[in-house]
Amino acid sequence: MNVRRGRSWRALVGAAMLWLACAPAAALNPDIRLDDYNHASWTARDGAPGEVKSLAQTPDGWLWLGTTTGLFRFDGVRFERYVLPINGEFARRRITELRAQDNGDLWISYMVGSLSVLHKDGRLEDLPAFDSKNGRVMTLAPDSDGGVWIASDNGLFLHAHGQPRKIGPDQGLPELMAKSVLLDQYGQVWTINALGLYRLDRATGKFQQVLAQANDAALIQSPDGRMWLADGQRLQPVPLALSLPPGYAPARALPRSAGFNPAESRWAGQFDRDGNLWTQHCPQGLCVVARGGQRQDAFTPVRDATDTLNPLTQMSARAANVIMEDREGNIWIATQGGLDRFRENRLIPARVPLSAGIFSMAGDTEGGVWATTQNTATAWRLAPGKAPQEERSQPFSVVANARDGALLLAGRREIERRLHGQVSKIPLPPGPDGQPTDLDVLGLQDDGKVLWMAASKVGLMGYVDGRWLPRSAFTLSPRIFLGAPGRGAGQRWHATADGMLVFNDNGKMTTYDGRALGLITSITAGEDVVAGGDQGLAVLQGQGFRMLKTDRPDALVNISGMAITADGDRWLNGAKGVVHVRRDDWRDAVDHPDAPLRYELTGALDGYPGQAMVENRLPSVFADRAGQLWFMASGGIVRLAPGQIRRNGFKPEVRVLRIDAGATSYAAKAGLRLPPGSQDLDIQFTAPGLGKPEAMRFQYRLSGVNGDWQEAGGRRTAYYTNLGPGSYSFRVRAWNDDGVPVEQEALLEFEIAPTFVQSIWFKLLCVLAAAGLLYLLYLHRMRVAVERVAERMHVRMAERERIARTLHDTFLQSVQAIILRLDVVVTTLPQDSAARKALEPILDNASDTVVEGRDQVHELRSGRIDDVERAAREAGLQLESEHPGTRFVLMVCGARVKLDALVAEEACEIGREAMRNAFHHAGAAQVEVQLIYEREHFMLQVVDNGKGMTAAEVQGENSPRHYGLVGMRERAARAGGKLDIDSAPGKGTRVTLTVPARLAYAGGVRRWWRRRQHPKAA
Repeated sequence: MNVRRGRSWRALVGAAMLWLACAPAAALNPDIRLDDYNHASWTARDGAPGEVKSLAQTPDGWLWLGTTTGLFRFDGVRFERYVLPINGEFARRRITELRAQDNGDLWISYMVGSLSVLHKDGRLEDLPAFDSKNGRVMTLAPDSDGGVWIASDNGLFLHAHGQPRKIGPDQGLPELMAKSVLLDQYGQVWTINALGLYRLDRATGKFQQVLAQANDAALIQSPDGRMWLADGQRLQPVPLALSLPPGYAPARALPRSAGFNPAESRWAGQFDRDGNLWTQHCPQGLCVVARGGQRQDAFTPVRDATDTLNPLTQMSARAANVIMEDREGNIWIATQGGLDRFRENRLIPARVPLSAGIFSMAGDTEGGVWATTQNTATAWRLAPGKAPQEERSQPFSVVANARDGALLLAGRREIERRLHGQVSKIPLPPGPDGQPTDLDVLGLQDDGKVLWMAASKVGLMGYVDGRWLPRSAFTLSPRIFLGAPGRGAGQRWHATADGMLVFNDNGKMTTYDGRALGLITSITAGEDVVAGGDQGLAVLQGQGFRMLKTDRPDALVNISGMAITADGDRWLNGAKGVVHVRRDDWRDAVDHPDAPLRYELTGALDGYPGQAMVENRLPSVFADRAGQLWFMASGGIVRLAPGQIRRNGFKPEVRVLRIDAGATSYAAKAGLRLPPGSQDLDIQFTAPGLGKPEAMRFQYRLSGVNGDWQEAGGRRTAYYTNLGPGSYSFRVRAWNDDGVPVEQEALLEFEIAPTFVQSIWFKLLCVLAAAGLLYLLYLHRMRVAVERVAERMHVRMAERERIARTLHDTFLQSVQAIILRLDVVVTTLPQDSAARKALEPILDNASDTVVEGRDQVHELRSGRIDDVERAAREAGLQLESEHPGTRFVLMVCGARVKLDALVAEEACEIGREAMRNAFHHAGAAQVEVQLIYEREHFMLQVVDNGKGMTAAEVQGENSPRHYGLVGMRERAARAGGKLDIDSAPGKGTRVTLTVPARLAYAGGVRRWWRRRQHPKAA
């Protein structure tokens, strides 16, 4: 980097203003004492490291801790060691200085003198040629052009273009230790040594001395941009005229950059955003100088401290090292034993002595706030920023306000009434015996006509026209548990012990059912009549009270007081703390019964002590004239100033940290692939929130598992079980403690590798195994079916043999005997007789019939069922001889294979029937029979070129001569095949029987190596 290079002041001003615009509004109130801050400590038992030497916060929200044992980071909940490569130097684990940049980089210096840069993307870059000879690093100041100024005990260095360069006499600096270096809001480089304060003149490239004096101090800045010299004992401002760039008017002075305090911690002290100085040199305890940054002269913290926290044993260790303010306005103290944080509570305790117990509150006409306690009969005057002042005139047990604003203080025997400085007294009624007595007043209320008083000795009484009247003198509900004044004079609301709410309008009673509220804790009659109970909150609408709904049922439980501020907002005191409801949200919930009430809860995280007070049955919220609200809780009285609530506008960066699968943890990174069997996962995520991390809210979603966003609350872990293999996308989004959403959700895409049994190959093997099992089952079923068919065939063949035997042995023999007897008779007739000539042809026919019958019997016994070719040839030749005009052709295609017996039999019969139909009815010139042996099928085709058939005749519907078609189809079905008849008038007929090879061929499917032969005519 060229130190002589000029700089554009306009650009610097714009950059400074941009830093200011990005600064969150939260800060620490200078009027709050240290004891009233929210103080948290982390030590080794909380996972915090010891000997924390430096702190820094990067823009993503992480708080980084440099320690003697390494680098750590903190998100407000968990400490995490950040492992750095040691590069052969174990001593680099000892970190001395951290410095964060606006681009997210973190500069790290080590005790051995070397430097590294941890980039936002996780890369660690070591600065070469910078080692222990350059000395121990004191402070760092990254410049805008990428270089970095290094103050060390060997002097000032500039590291630019990969090399360190010593700044010495040639650049105007003496050869002395550089205690500190600082880059201000104008881009000016400042350094300090034992001889004084120096500033770089960028035009000449040389440092010029601004203050010549002995200094052993560090450089810090106050919020107004002024430079201060701080040595731990004394703070001295640098005159504004000396710190401004040449030609810069004081009226145009810029404040310091918003990232100045979070960038690094400082040992000499720190000015917070309100200008309060925080330092640990008092001389030992932590102290604060309120508005110290607004002072014009030097001051000493030990002498000028406005508040001190002593001893340091209240912190994580007695020895404090450095102080830092984060981007949310919290103050962090690094100690030898751990880490401490100071955060402003929204609720400030009134510091009434803890022995006070049960409170009542009211205000006087001068704007004062009063509180009394029943058990000590003490009245206290309260004021913001001041200790409570005890009223010592007499014991007072209860305080209240009259309708005209007068302050009513109930003593033992009288009520003191204070109005505009005038004091009057109302004597309390006598005891039951009519004699004056001390009363312990439990409550006072003025409804505009009657001043009501309750005491244990006399019960409930009313003061009217200067007289105390007993309860019996008024029209009141029985068993009154709680009472409250109404809107108008003489109007009162009562809650009874049986859960009813009664409106008493000057003696006219109206009763409402309030049992849904449970035990009534409050009634407030203002713009709306609102009743609270231990079951919730309800509003009077029409003829009854309607319960209000919330997303958290216990948020509106035991509301014992409500105040309405000038802007119309409601402030309620309940079991969980202070409930704030904005005016528009209240009206929406009242006007829309099904809409949940939107609210903001301020509870224990903001200093609320316990729960709302309900024991005394009096209103537990009081609004003073200054607009501040006072809440009575079981742990004391707290104050809230609605107009001074500081919202946290910081938006941390949400990110996924790692995935825990069993005992193994995997860092969240792109392309993460988990090993097989990783089905139970814990996904860790976070968004740094250093102020109130418990109040941050997270939602997450895992693709393929969660349809909608899952509400995690403040939990920073997502749990998943029984995940299968595949690719997943995990998303997280977050809101800070004030409900401000982060700008971008975090995304992690990862993959779970399948186990062998989850892989596609295993699934394919399972499919193949299942298919094999099904095929084996199929073969088994086929074998069973074939055995059953064979058994039926055997039974059929046995029956055929029986029938053939019966026909041969009985019928044919009997017919043959008759023929022989007739033949004997015929031979006795004359040779030329007419009778003989008539009988001889008949006998010849009868003999032929017997021969044919014997042939049929022989066929019935043997059938030739396995020789379709022979049966077709014999039938065709016989039919051809009977029809000389029709030629018969037989063709065999493919290698002959033995047919299954059933298939052969049915094929023979189908062939004979088809040929008989063709010869007898088709009028064809040629009838061709084809036997086709294929690998997949066996086919029998009977083709003629005759006159053909109509579609109706093919179906066997219009001609009785085609009754055989039905039988042919039935035979084809029995054989396991199908029969197709293709015919049209004038185009001949083709009858085709097709049987699958597995059924047609004896022994199963033909082998693949059997080749189809050429057709052969017979």
